[in-house]
Amino acid sequence: MTKISLCYSRALLKAVGKNNVDDLQKTADHLDIAAEVFGEDKIKTFFENQDVAQNEKETLIEKGFKNNHLLVNFLKLVVTNKKVRELKNIAESFRVVLSEIANIATAKIESAKPLSKKQVEELTTALKKMTGKKITTIFSENSKLLGGVRVTLGDEVLDFSLTSRLQELGEVLS
Repeated sequence: MTKISLCYSRALLKAVGKNNVDDLQKTADHLDIAAEVFGEDKIKTFFENQDVAQNEKETLIEKGFKNNHLLVNFLKLVVTNKKVRELKNIAESFRVVLSEIANIATAKIESAKPLSKKQVEELTTALKKMTGKKITTIFSENSKLLGGVRVTLGDEVLDFSLTSRLQELGEVLS
């Protein structure tokens, strides 16, 4: 998260309105799509090209995101201010701010192998109790963990992996 992305995401948040979590969620979803689209090399090059008229860029934005007037205006601002390369960071920052407002924490969970449904439920329940927030999860496999899980909640890492336990044991024994 950069200073610029945080500034833009907060401005978008004000435009949407803090009290309407459903609209904020829809905006976050649309912003994620926009960030993915604008992340494509050809599209990024088009929007960064000084030889392309601003009205051509705006017309393309209007056609692509015609169902979301607020997002269209926001994307026009991003393009006008030459911040297309920041759009992915803006989308990520917006999600962070949205999570704070909606009292949601995102847990990035790494495991050596896929977790069972029961394990996921138990882990999610424990994290909910620990944080007092709703928990959304992002799972990934990491064979280097050997076993167990590593959970990242914001800037906090809870490492219950076999790899970390073996490292701790090695430090104690040496």
